[in-house]
This record gives sequence, C-alpha cells and structure tokens, in this order.
Amino acid sequence: MIQLYTGNSSAIKKSLTEQSDPFGSSAVTTFNPTPYNTPFKATIMTRGGMSKELALLTRGATVKPSAAEALDGRNLPFSEFCRLAKVDDWGVIKIKNIPYSVNRQEILAFLGRNARLVAEQDGEAVHIIMERVTSKTLDCYIEFVNFSEAVAAVNRFENNRINGRGGRLGQRHVDVELSTQENLMADLFPKAKNVVWKGGRPKIIPRDFNDKYNSGFVGFVSREELVMLVKHVEAPQRSPFSKECPQRPFECLISTLQKASLKPCSYPWYMVDNITIEDRNLLYNATMALLNLLMERINNNTDPLNLNNMLLKRVWRAALKCCGFTPTMKDNIVCTCNIDESFAREIGIAPYASYWKDLWTIGAKPNTPSDLVLWYVTLIREATETEKKTLSLAEQAASGDVSKEIKLFGDIRKYIGHDSKELAHMTLAQVAQKEWAAIELLLRRALTPAIEGRC
Repeated sequence: MIQLYTGNSSAIKKSLTEQSDPFGSSAVTTFNPTPYNTPFKATIMTRGGMSKELALLTRGATVKPSAAEALDGRNLPFSEFCRLAKVDDWGVIKIKNIPYSVNRQEILAFLGRNARLVAEQDGEAVHIIMERVTSKTLDCYIEFVNFSEAVAAVNRFENNRINGRGGRLGQRHVDVELSTQENLMADLFPKAKNVVWKGGRPKIIPRDFNDKYNSGFVGFVSREELVMLVKHVEAPQRSPFSKECPQRPFECLISTLQKASLKPCSYPWYMVDNITIEDRNLLYNATMALLNLLMERINNNTDPLNLNNMLLKRVWRAALKCCGFTPTMKDNIVCTCNIDESFAREIGIAPYASYWKDLWTIGAKPNTPSDLVLWYVTLIREATETEKKTLSLAEQAASGDVSKEIKLFGDIRKYIGHDSKELAHMTLAQVAQKEWAAIELLLRRALTPAIEGRC
C-alpha cells in the first residue's frame, strides 16, 4: 500500500500567513491572477520584489505569456529530479583487510593531510563497505577529486611501506590499490542481479528465460537488505558485527544515498525505467527509521563517541541531497531532524514542500526563483478549479463537501490519475509521464485564450 508523505514544518506553516501577494490590487490590472482563498503567496523566499525570471516571462506582470512560452524548458520551473543525477568520474582507491571496527577518522588519518579527497559539499569521500544483511565490515573505498590524486595516494603508501613506515590500520597490515567506480558500485549494490557496471553506470542485462534460476533484475537494493539495515540498529545485541561499530549502518546508508542532485550520486536514480515507486519508498522508509533511531541514541547518550550530532548531520545532509526523494519526503526529514529552515532553502528544498505530496517524481528545478515556481503552481491550481461547481453552504452540508484540506496544486491528482493499487509497481519514468501530461494540460488550459461563445 502506498503511503502519502505529508510534512509538518511549523516554520513553513507559520510563514504561510506572513507573505504578501505581488499580484494584489496594486499590480497592473491587465494581468492579475484570479483571487483564490489560499495561504500560498508568490513572494516567499524572494528579496527585493519580483525575480528577474518572472519579470521577463510576464513583462513585469503586465501580460500573460502564451502556453508555448510557459512550456518552454528555459522558463518551466519544474524538473524530473531523478534524471538530474549524474555518473561519478572521481578517482578511487581501495583499502583491503581493514579492521572490522575501523572508523572514518582513522581512515582519514591513515591517508594523511595531503590527500585531496572529494569535498564534503560534493558528497562522501570514505565508503566503508558493510554487508547489509550481516553488518560485517568488508573493504574501504576512498574517492579523490581526480584519477591523478588517487594514483598519488597509492604511490605515497607504497613509498612509506618500502621505507618501513605506515601500512597499518589499528593492529592490521592493510593493502592499498587503485580501483574503479565499477568496483565501488558493485560492492555498494551486491544484490543487484543482472547488472553490469560500466564506468559507474549500470547496464541491465535482459532476463534469460531459459535459466529457471534467473529472476532477472529486481532492484539495486533488496527489501531484505533495507530491513536488516534497520534491524542492526534496533537490536545491536543480535548483530555482533554492528555491536562493535554502531555507526556502520548509518555510514552504509550515507554511501547509498550520498551526494547532491546535480552532483554525481551513488544510487543510480537516473535509471528511471528500472526503479519503481516501491523501491524508492523502501529506501526512504529505511532512511526515516534510521534517522529516528540515531536521534534516540543521541538523546540517550548511548555512545557519544560514535553516535553523535556530527554523524546525524552527515546522515540528514545525504538524505536532503538525495535526488530520488520527493520535496515532501525532504520536508519530513527537515521536520524530523529540526533542521533550520534557512539551510533547507539553501540546499534547494522546494517552497511549501509539505504540500507537494501529489507529485511523486517532479519537483522544483534547482536554483529557480521561488516566486516563479509559485506563479506556475498558481496557474495549475486555478486551472483545476475552472470546472469545479461552486456549492452553497446548504449544498456543501448535504454533500459532505466540508474538507479543509489545503492543496497547493489544487485537484491535480484527478488529472494525473494515479491508481493507488498500481502505483507501487510503476517505474519512476511511467509516473513522471503521467505527471508531465497533467501539468502540460493544466498550463495550456490556464494560458490558452477562451473562445467566445464556447460553453
């Protein structure tokens, strides 16, 4: 059964009644959107009045653009966020035979201050591979800003080893070698069947129906892996490997989610034809469960050395930058972790993100002014209202039409036509196709001049 995600950010809700409408009575009368009893106002998160992009599109709020102009990709403020993900091309090394309880700080100290790792704002540089089902620590991958830096790191290790220095992590002698994005991705997603990694990008191999033991591709991360990832934290006494390093399941999650939407990302969200809504929801539910468990452990001061606010910040940053999660999912993360609203805006959370729950694959295009986004949203919302009959109070009472639900996009759900029974098994591409069709239909309806005399 599909769960509808609804946010509850008090800061965002408080702001709903504190903004002013730039298209109010003082605006030019030739272009004044239909008044609508809603708390959503288009000036949220803007400074100095109307943005340049909205001013150009509406000629300074004096004309209504044509449907063709509004649907032009250069003006449209929406994007299919999963398609924004890119394949990683960073340099990679692999450290083998690491201690089970090794931590990130020990790895960084082992690499030294001269190592030019991937910057924190671009993603996670250290990937300590954990077998999700057993929580056993395997090898460690390190990502560098380029291939040359990875080669230099391996050469430093070899020189130190020849001279009798280094080569140990804790009490173990380790091996360091050059690796590839293919190896890193294969170890991050070991349960992905019928997948060959090429340059960090997966290639799905069609199922061989002559092989009765081959079930074909069924996802990059299995349900069992995600369930066990949470269980290792819920009951660490039953997980001996996780008990020795309680931070490992969280670091495994970070490596799975890591990196920003316009940056390379670990999870191959761009494979929208192969990832289902259920796949995405399972990963999101595991993320929320681990966030809540980590906050509980921090509040109880269970293990301040390994389970602390620094780790919590790394987890929620990875979750907010995950290009596979919807705006409403990210709003839930913001609320759960009590993240500052200004930071949420900086990181690109959509305006009124908690009200985007009807869209499962489409969000605000990165770096788009909020007033432009909300102007388009207003057109869509009002277009859904054109066919709605206004009921009297008596008719509302008789029909039971007394809903107080606030809908940012109006009744767009009716135009998208998602079947809740089928939605879970639809791919991201299939869902996006229906959402784009609804958005285009409603924008054309809002911006196409009415024909006189038409009923």
